[in-house]
Amino acid sequence: MPSPKVRQYIYGILVTLAPLAVIYGFVSEQEVALWLAVGAAILGNGLALANTPGTPKHRAEE
Repeated sequence: MPSPKVRQYIYGILVTLAPLAVIYGFVSEQEVALWLAVGAAILGNGLALANTPGTPKHRAEE
């Protein structure tokens, strides 16, 4: 997973582009909320999975 600084940058881009996508009619308000949730889940859960003991990365260290 990207570093915290990279994830912060990605979140900033998503949150900035979301209202523009609604204004220009690319997505509805409901759709943009769902897409932001998906992006947050991927970035957040991916980080948690990568740093949980028992994942392949950590098993190799045992």
